[in-house]
Amino acid sequence: MSPVPATRPTDGDAADPAVGEPAVHPASELVRRADQQRWADVRPHLAAMEVVVDALQGRTDGAVLVVGGPDAAPWSTILAGQWPGLRVSTVQLPDDASTTHARLTVEGPFDLVVDASDEDGNDQALLFQRVFMHLRRGGEYVARRLVPHPVEDSAATPGPEALLLQRLSASLTASDGGTRIAVDDALPNENLPPEAAYAGDLWGLVAAALEARTRDFHDDRVEAPAYRDVEGLGRSLEQVHVHSKVLRVVNGVRVAPKLREAEVDAVLAGRPELGERLDALPPVTWTATCAYDVNREADPYIQSRLAVPEMVLRRYDAPTCSRGQIVTRDDILFPETFRQSWMERIANVYVVERAPRFGTVRRDISAPDELPGAWFHLDSEWPGHFGHLMTEQLSRMWAWERVRELEPDVKVLLTLQHDREPAVLAPFEIDILGAFGITPDDIHVFTAPCRPERLYTSTGMFSLPRFVHPSMAAIWDRVGDHVVASAEKRERPRRIFVSRRPSLKRSCHNVAEVEAFFVDRGFEVVHPEDHPLAEQVALFRAAGTIAGFAGSGLFSLAFCRTPKRVFALGPDAYTARNEYLISALRGHDLTAVRSRSDLEHPEGSWTQQAFASSFTFDLDDEGRFLAERLDRADSLGPLSRRRG
Repeated sequence: MSPVPATRPTDGDAADPAVGEPAVHPASELVRRADQQRWADVRPHLAAMEVVVDALQGRTDGAVLVVGGPDAAPWSTILAGQWPGLRVSTVQLPDDASTTHARLTVEGPFDLVVDASDEDGNDQALLFQRVFMHLRRGGEYVARRLVPHPVEDSAATPGPEALLLQRLSASLTASDGGTRIAVDDALPNENLPPEAAYAGDLWGLVAAALEARTRDFHDDRVEAPAYRDVEGLGRSLEQVHVHSKVLRVVNGVRVAPKLREAEVDAVLAGRPELGERLDALPPVTWTATCAYDVNREADPYIQSRLAVPEMVLRRYDAPTCSRGQIVTRDDILFPETFRQSWMERIANVYVVERAPRFGTVRRDISAPDELPGAWFHLDSEWPGHFGHLMTEQLSRMWAWERVRELEPDVKVLLTLQHDREPAVLAPFEIDILGAFGITPDDIHVFTAPCRPERLYTSTGMFSLPRFVHPSMAAIWDRVGDHVVASAEKRERPRRIFVSRRPSLKRSCHNVAEVEAFFVDRGFEVVHPEDHPLAEQVALFRAAGTIAGFAGSGLFSLAFCRTPKRVFALGPDAYTARNEYLISALRGHDLTAVRSRSDLEHPEGSWTQQAFASSFTFDLDDEGRFLAERLDRADSLGPLSRRRG
C-alpha cells in the first residue's frame, strides 16, 4: 500500500494537462452522495473521501466496517452505493462487545475500517481498540477526524507515558463493556486483575504505540500490564499518516481473535465450515455444604455458591493443534485454547498477547502434520502433570462416551512435558485414562503442530477458582474405582500427612519440623510419588484425617467417596483453591493453614513469581492454630460416623 501523499487538492479540481480541462477526482462522487445524506454534525470533507477512495481503489468486492456514532449510518449508505460489491458492516460503542467480537470474526477480516466518530475522543479510542485488529494484513483504518478527549480541570492533555500511568491507577473496571469478574473472584487465579479502560483519545493511543516501536518494544519506566497492549498495537502498525484532519493507519499483521465459550457457537453458526456445536449440558448453580476454616480473616478466593456454565460438545473440522492446548483455524483461537475461558482477559502462555481479545501463536504452525480421522482433544497448557490431568483434563471426559457413539474409532490427542525422556505416557496417566477404556495405542502424543481431520472438544467441568460441576464426582468415582481395584488388600493408617520434597516452587523451608509436628499427633508421613496410583487412592480412601502441603499431592482427595477431615498447609501467595473445590463436591471438612510467603503478590495484582514462592511454617503461630483444630477434630470423633 503506497503512502498517502503529503499534499493533495482539497478545494476545486486539478487541471488535466492532456485535455486542458479540470479532472474530476473520484472522491467527488462520494461528496455528491454525502450531500444527499443527513449528518449529525458536519458532513465529511473532501480529504476524508480522498483517503477512502485510495483505500478502495480498484476494488469490486471486499469487506468494509464503519464505526462511530450517528454518522455511521450515512457513511454505510454512501459506501454501499458507490461500491455495490462491498460487504458493509457497522459497529457503535453501545453495541455489546462480546457479541460484536463474534460477529466481526464471522464477517472479517476487513479491508477497510471507516471511523465516523463525532462525539467523544475516548469513545473513538475504545472503538479503535475493539476493531482495529479485525483488519486483514494491509487493511486500513481511516478516521475522518481525530476527536479530542475532554480534559478536566483545564490541564494539558497528558502524553503517552502519563496515559499509561492513568490506566495503572484507574479503578478495576471492565475494559470494553465485556463480562466483569464477580466481586467474590476479585483476584483471579494464575492471571492478572482486570485492566482499567483506556483513558485518552485515539491520537494518544497511537502515539503511545509509535513510541513503543522506538524503544524496541521494551519500556523500563513502565513495567505494567497496560504496556503489553501498547506494545501489541505497536507491533501491528505498518504505516501512520495524517492528511488534513484525517488519520490513516495501516495494519501490518494479521492477528487471531480470541474466542470465549459464549462467543464461539455464534461463529460456528456463521461459518459452518469451521465445525459444529453437537450437544450440551445445561448450566447449573449449586451450594457447597463442606465446612471451611482458615487462619486468616477472610479468603477472597472462596465462594460457597458455585455457578457452573453450560458444558458444550463441539466438533472442529481441520483445525490446527499445537503444544500447550492451542486449537486454531483461519486465524481464530478457539476457546479450548484457554484453561480459564471465563476470565475477563483470556490468556495462554503459548499465545503472544496483542490486545485483550487478540493474540498470535508463539510457534510456527504453518505446516502441520495431517491426522486423518476423528480425535478427542485432551491436551493441556501444562501437560504431563498429575494435578492438571486430575482437574482440567479429566473434567472434559464427560463427553467421551458420547463422542465414541458418534465416532467409534476416535482416538485421543495430547502432549507431554517438552523435556520428558522418553516421551511416553507415565504409569499414572495410563491408569487414569484406562478407566475410560483408553489404551496407549489409542493416544497420539504429538510434538509438532498437527491438523486432525475432525477434532472433538468439550467444555471443562473444573475451572479455578470459579466452579466445579456436580457431575465431576462421577468421573472421579469411575477413575478411583478402576485404579484402586489393583491395590494390595491390607490395613492402612487412619491419619496420613502428605509431604512435599524441596523443589523450585512452594517449598516449605522447615518441612522436617512440620512432619515431626504431625508424627507426634499420630500421622504417618507419605510421599505420593513413591507409590503407584492404586496405592495412593487406597491410602486416601482408608484414612479418616488427611493433612498435607497444598498442591497436587492432595488431589487424590477427589477419589474419596466418603468425607474426610482435611488440613491443607500452604503459603498466602499460593492462590489456587483446588482443595476447596474438591472438598466442596466431596463434602470434606477442610481447614486451610496459610503461612507468610517469601514473596507476596503486589497489592492489587498477581505474579507468577509470588505464586510459586516458598515459605516457612510458623510453629508458634500457625502451629498453635493447627493444634487447636486437630484437638477439636479429635473430640468430635470420625467424620463419617458423625454425619451418618
